[in-house]
Amino acid sequence: MVDPENSPNVKAALIVGCCLLIGLTAAGYFIGRGTARFKSEVRTVTVKGLVEKEVKADEAVWTLSLKRASDDLRDVHARISADRDAVLAFLQKQGFDNDEIVRQPTRTVDKLAREFGQGQNTERFRYLVSSAIVLRTTKIELVQKSLGSTEELLKAGVILDGEREGGAANPRYVVAKFNDLRPQLLADATKNARTIAQQFANDSGVSVGKIHSANQGSIQIFGSDGNDESGPYSPTSTPVKKIRVVSTFEFELR
Repeated sequence: MVDPENSPNVKAALIVGCCLLIGLTAAGYFIGRGTARFKSEVRTVTVKGLVEKEVKADEAVWTLSLKRASDDLRDVHARISADRDAVLAFLQKQGFDNDEIVRQPTRTVDKLAREFGQGQNTERFRYLVSSAIVLRTTKIELVQKSLGSTEELLKAGVILDGEREGGAANPRYVVAKFNDLRPQLLADATKNARTIAQQFANDSGVSVGKIHSANQGSIQIFGSDGNDESGPYSPTSTPVKKIRVVSTFEFELR
């Protein structure tokens, strides 16, 4: 009589059963892992938040540049010194304090020495002397008023040089306390982005959750004339600014 436990058919059945058990167990493990991954995936929507705010400049920087040329070094220095004194007297007359005024050092260029060995000097004058007076003040309205009075300097024989940075009659108006405005601007941009995200969510039948990621993005400053004043040496500057913040946000959907 054949022992059932030693029967080849029984052994084969046991082997098949073990394989099935192992296969089902492994399949269950991987199915469970797949479900866990699926549940951990977060649905999100990415939007941009925009905010624009009009602000007034709280500081003005006015560079009054001077330039003189002559073949006589002593004469040209005397003339540039007289010009500098005239500008200082003009600013003080307008009502600016001495601690708001900075005297830039005088710069002298000897064109003959500079071009020695490079051919004959074709410039009219040998010496070129330049200097500048820089006014930095919070008296914005006084700067604007004084700007219209620079004709007094012209009548006194003082010619302001508009070629140098800042020019003759182009004060730069800046928002010195911009960092104090930044937190509220970013908060407003976040609020605007959430409103836009909610519009998308409503169309999809879901709601907006917490912020998944955020990027501050770009901050631009425009003058009242529409020119971009974000750069350090913008061609124009106006007392009234428009600050524009565009930030990118990724919100979770639930």
